[in-house]
Amino acid sequence: MQAVQRQGHGDGGAAERSARAAADGRAEFRDMFVSLVDPAGVLDMERAGRAAAKMREAALRSGYANGARMAGLLADTFVDVAEISGRPVDDGALYHTSAAFRKMMTLLYDTAESYRDGGDGEPVGELEGLRRSVALLRSQADARRAELRAAGGPPGSGLCKHDSLFSGRICKDTIREDIERIREDSKARGLDPIFSPKEWTVGEILAKCDGPTWSAAEMLDWSRGNGPPDGYELVWVGKDE
Repeated sequence: MQAVQRQGHGDGGAAERSARAAADGRAEFRDMFVSLVDPAGVLDMERAGRAAAKMREAALRSGYANGARMAGLLADTFVDVAEISGRPVDDGALYHTSAAFRKMMTLLYDTAESYRDGGDGEPVGELEGLRRSVALLRSQADARRAELRAAGGPPGSGLCKHDSLFSGRICKDTIREDIERIREDSKARGLDPIFSPKEWTVGEILAKCDGPTWSAAEMLDWSRGNGPPDGYELVWVGKDE
């Protein structure tokens, strides 16, 4: 009887240690996820990929299966984002880089903010959806690059008005400058440069609209009296309509 009691007590201790290790593993995963928002935010996908690999190792070590799954999805997503964002604007990938970055950072930011504030959610499904979306954007970027190269002509000649403004540059560099400018402004205003209050930009508002949208350059053209962009017509609406 005494031997049985000792065995049972030992099993309870092992289970307690296992549960503690799992809890520590989840906490470590959440802390690493929060720190991930900064490197991803400046489009350093290589650094973000290394961070995701460490997150997966930590999750596997503690037996946190969902954490390992989420880290693996992040790592795969970062590979595609790095591939798209590292292309020249002349390859036609600026839109795809912007879209991938916006989708990625929305999910990373919201999840990291929740973890920072004590939440313990596991957005496995959302990360799977992000993975599929970014993979599709990479496929579309591949098709667009092939289309531009097949058309011939000098680099950048087939770009839309907006993208042509950045011809000769790398996609991620054009976005990085905007992000760094926003974060410097946040610091100057005494705000957290990583988790600063969310402010919708004109581009983000337009991106939420259904159907095609105007680029900034096209809107400027219209305001200068050059007529609406292709595919649009001007309709005057009275005050009472």
